[in-house]
Amino acid sequence: MGIKDRIKDKIDKKKNALKKKRNDDNTRKTRERLVDKKAVKDFSLIKSIKKSPLYGRSGNDEIARKVLDEDLSKTSSTVLPGELILFKYFEPIHKEELEYYDASPCTIFFGVYTPKGKGKHIVGFNIHYYPPKIRFQVMNKIFEIYRPIYEKCFDGARKKVADFDFQTLIKQLQVAKLDFGIREYDLKLCKDIKHIPPQYWQVAVFTEGWFKKQTREAILKYWDQYRSNYVYGQQKNKKPDKNKKQ
Repeated sequence: MGIKDRIKDKIDKKKNALKKKRNDDNTRKTRERLVDKKAVKDFSLIKSIKKSPLYGRSGNDEIARKVLDEDLSKTSSTVLPGELILFKYFEPIHKEELEYYDASPCTIFFGVYTPKGKGKHIVGFNIHYYPPKIRFQVMNKIFEIYRPIYEKCFDGARKKVADFDFQTLIKQLQVAKLDFGIREYDLKLCKDIKHIPPQYWQVAVFTEGWFKKQTREAILKYWDQYRSNYVYGQQKNKKPDKNKKQ
């Protein structure tokens, strides 16, 4: 390597080092702004979401998941009604029959039931089936309904949401044409479960589904068709949705 090449190589290395430092600084500043540190009594989920550096951007899944991976630990403990959970679900029971499925759901957990002759199944509302602005509004509404309980979970404590009447919530979701995202999962197939405390909901809402067999755009189209099949809260031409059991 000649003198000119060596000089050029040194300059390029300095440029790359400076570029990396700028990127690291920007990532750190973004990271610091992702979790609102306001006191619980002053906390507003929707305001925190709109203030997030991820708001209005696309391609946020990797950043949001990185924060959740770094700050939250996986757990094998039982999920509690009212919790937001993120988990991996790579092998659904009806995988071969499904037109599509989310391999990494982010779900408000409703409850557990045991189908006859089968293990425990969980039912929840997967926010990945909706465009970001819809999920922001839904999550904010759920937070405000159960705010007295969720406020007690800011210190990392895990508490069952008292009187979590998920049947009423399901009816409300149906009227709002949002029950498309209510899904059933076999608990033994749920891997790497993360319980997401309320102050991290403002990060979790920016995760996206790892959709298999169909793209995210196709899933949103399915929902749009599903929504248009309603009249005054009643579903027309109702057909069984084989995607509900995953």
